[in-house]
Amino acid sequence: MLGETESRTADASLSGSRRSPERRAPRPRWSVAGLPRNRLGFEPPRLPRLLVALVAVLATACSASTDQASSDPGADGCDTPGYSAGEIRLGFVYPDSGAGASALAAARSGFIARIEQANAAGGIHGRKLVYSWRDDGSSPTQNLEAVRDLVENENVFGILEASISAATGAEYLREHNIPVAGVPAEQFWADPQYRNMFAYAYQFTDGPSVSTYGEYIEAQGGTRAAVIENDVSPVDHDVATRITSSLASVGIPTVPNRFVFNPTITDPVQLGEKLDQANVDVVITTTNGSALAEIVRGVKAAGAPVKVVFAANGYDKGLLTQYGSALSGLSVATSYVPFEFGGPAHQAYLRAMQYYAPELLPPDQQLALVAYIDTDLFLYGLDKAGTCPTRDSFIDTLRASTYDAGGLLPGPVDLTRDFGQVNLCYTFMKINATGDRYDVVPNPNATPENPNRWCGHRLNQ
Repeated sequence: MLGETESRTADASLSGSRRSPERRAPRPRWSVAGLPRNRLGFEPPRLPRLLVALVAVLATACSASTDQASSDPGADGCDTPGYSAGEIRLGFVYPDSGAGASALAAARSGFIARIEQANAAGGIHGRKLVYSWRDDGSSPTQNLEAVRDLVENENVFGILEASISAATGAEYLREHNIPVAGVPAEQFWADPQYRNMFAYAYQFTDGPSVSTYGEYIEAQGGTRAAVIENDVSPVDHDVATRITSSLASVGIPTVPNRFVFNPTITDPVQLGEKLDQANVDVVITTTNGSALAEIVRGVKAAGAPVKVVFAANGYDKGLLTQYGSALSGLSVATSYVPFEFGGPAHQAYLRAMQYYAPELLPPDQQLALVAYIDTDLFLYGLDKAGTCPTRDSFIDTLRASTYDAGGLLPGPVDLTRDFGQVNLCYTFMKINATGDRYDVVPNPNATPENPNRWCGHRLNQ
């Protein structure tokens, strides 16, 4: 039921429940003495921590708390909704049931890991983070019920969200100016009317493209491109259009021929032969999974002299396990710094996942990292907004900020200028010859401090 909450300790199982537990940080079983402080000034625990989402660790011991949401002002006189003397109350909404449950399950683990990490480092301005979660059932109506219940009955300050059915609830949140951060899985996230809703990257946007894709492909020797799409998704067509605009910005033409891959009727080798006849050395595809593997196989089997095969949705370690060397040479891009890069931020994430969300295996899952970063973004806003912000001042402060997830993003994101826009910065990778890993491709024009950063410029409409 939407109104139910239950207390849970850190080692409680996260599976098998459709209820809405309120979670508290465990008492630390380790020492954080001597670890470097992160950008918020807190000492991170010497345990797992991640990315696709971010950085910042906070947290020390916590005690059990009541299940009753409190609207009483704290001893310090702060009467902001969700704030009490020792706590900040947040909500988390995701589909624990329905069509999106399987795809978004990992997001909850990333959220929990970042929250508990923060509490372990002392919380935000000395206040512990507490939360209640709700299942939106992958339903717009249930999503509205969930967010309204969290705001009106649980008295949360703001909401973290990973949903494919958030549009109806988003209208309520916009009308009440409730701060939200989350996975921008729907078009409305990029709408300027929803300035209360924060994300670090946008897939669905009407904004102009960027030069970054073209700069990468030009650096790999590409000179003439073809685009392969599926024949059902208008979203894929929009993505392809953005990439071809990017290619044009660096002088790489795209042939007018329309190439379509339908897995039930398209012969991959014949498709490769058509690409060879079109005299292209760059292939752009918006397909993924087995269709992507078949396209790469067809290009190779036809002997087409292709220098770059770029897949907008090609970063998936499961593909390596299933197809291996058949995908060698494939280029992909991510809007965050991938695990292949390694480094302190990724190790911090992995430690947090191991300690606070050990049920998620393997921990380096894309959605978990994305949720971790989204949560860090919200906590970054709480830290910047001060000890007793209003919801309005939180939104204004965070919207005026620049954010880089402590090194988990390939470049800083201006949360006003880049709101609702295609990202400027990416990490590019290429599958190695044996097909067992993605190798990060350095930018020959990057600075020594950020050799793997590819940041272009925004194009005119």
